[in-house]
Parts: sequence; C-alpha cells; structure tokens
Amino acid sequence: MNEIKISINAFGFTGNEYVEREVQQENILTKNSDDNYLNEIDLKQILETIILSIKKTKLLYPCCKQTNTILHNNNRLDSIKFEIKFIDDTSTSKILEELSFFELVAKHESLAPLILEYCKITDNGEDGNRLIIRNEYDQGPPAGTYAILSLVHQNKKWIPNYIEFLRTNDLEHEIEQMWDIEAILKKYSWCVETHNLAIARNISCCGQAGKEQFERFIENGLEESLKNKKIRNHFLNNILNEFQEWNSFKFRLKDGSFEYYKKYIISYVQHFEKLLTKNEIVSIESFLLQKWDDYNKTIII
Repeated sequence: MNEIKISINAFGFTGNEYVEREVQQENILTKNSDDNYLNEIDLKQILETIILSIKKTKLLYPCCKQTNTILHNNNRLDSIKFEIKFIDDTSTSKILEELSFFELVAKHESLAPLILEYCKITDNGEDGNRLIIRNEYDQGPPAGTYAILSLVHQNKKWIPNYIEFLRTNDLEHEIEQMWDIEAILKKYSWCVETHNLAIARNISCCGQAGKEQFERFIENGLEESLKNKKIRNHFLNNILNEFQEWNSFKFRLKDGSFEYYKKYIISYVQHFEKLLTKNEIVSIESFLLQKWDDYNKTIII
C-alpha cells in the first residue's frame, strides 16, 4: 500500500535569551487504500498525526516563566508549516499544504471536531498569540485560518466558530482577514449568522480595520437588511450578547476602573452610530452601564 509522508517545519524561541530554534519532523503513515486520492480514514489519521506533532513540538518551546510546560497558552513556538506528500496509483507524486488539505478534510462532516481541535492547538492564547503559517516570506496568515474557513465555506453554521477564531488573531496587524470576511458575506449574504459576524467585526474583532469595514457593510446592504422590525430587534440583542462574550468586557468589569471601562468598552457603541438611531445607541450604553453597576454593586455617577 502507498505511504503518506507528513513533513512539519516549526520555528520559535528558547531560553532566557530567546534563541531562535527550528525543528523539522517527519511522519510516515500507511495509506488506507491504493486509490489515487485520500479517503476519510486517510485524512483522519493525517490530521490526528499533525495535531499530536504540534503538541509535542510545543514542549520544545516552553516559556521560561512556566513551572510546568503548558501545551496551549504562553508558548514560544512562533510558526509552523506542514506538507503532505503521497504517491497515487499512477506513480504520480502529490503534495498538499494547509489550504488544499483542509479543503479536502472539510468535506467530511465527521472530521469537523478534529478541524476545531487543530484550530485550538495552533492558538497560544487570546488576542493575537496565534501561531503563524510559515511561507517563503515568513509572513503567512494565522495558523488555523484555512482550517476554520474550510468549515465556514461548507456551511454557515460554522460562522460562530469563525468569530471565536478571529478573536485569537492579532487584528491590529491584519493579513487576509478583511478579504476572508468579505468572501463569507458574498457567499451567504445577510442573515443571522452574517449579522453576528458584522457585529463581532465592530466589537471583539474590530482591530485596525473593523470600523471602516463595518461602514462598508452598511453601504452594501446591511442597513437595508435590518428594515424588518423583528430582524432589527434580534440584531440589537446580539450586539448586547457580543459585548458580554468579549474578553475585554469581562476584564474591564473586573479591573474596577470606570474610566477605562468607558474608554475601552462603552466607546465601542459609537462604532454603530451610522447604522443605529440615537435612542438605540443610548439603550446599549445604558445596558453596559447597568452591567457595571450590577457587577460593582454601586451606582456610578
């Protein structure tokens, strides 16, 4: 039976002096059949092997402050790149990289949990600590981008997972995220799921370009899609939900500084000023102020 070779190249930093370290791994698997394609069983064992390899690789790049090695957060592994090579039954060598591989994997609904697991293991924590996909210019998109997008383009039900993924991106230094979001909106148009994506883009996933992109959403049909009262009310409720799911919101409540709460949380309500009425804006601000009062058990004047 044919073999499958998985090559993984990792780069990161070790020690107190942040010494550069590159690690290369190679795994050989046995192909499930002699067909000239990778079937569901093949794809499953490949993805399981990649996930396990990344977990093991993270052990080689612990943060020096750690007393115990943590596989998910606070890790100095910086970037990865994997390549899958196999010989089909015509003796032709085929190579798959992250994009083409996950396009195949996402066609199998049963493999969705593994795709999400891959997205989890390539995340070193919230707010921009995601691993990067290595490429010839050493500046690829965040690792997991092609994985999560492969699911989203199969079915819009995965858009909430994409929003969670975006929250772990460094959106102050965007690479392709704006165009990825545009592609999702083009595919699914305006619906509950894309409304929530637009809301997130204006709050927890705002970053360097979110506010400007949201204004383009308004010009490209978002405002028109909210003319139905029921849909508009649902949209407003989801804005409230988005604030409460945002880690920065939770942090600022616990931080205890009302000035910073106003500056870094309530100020985001004004991002919606070109879409919502003044009364709607005031209502959202009042909701957030009430959350502050409820949490701190005092009335802020």
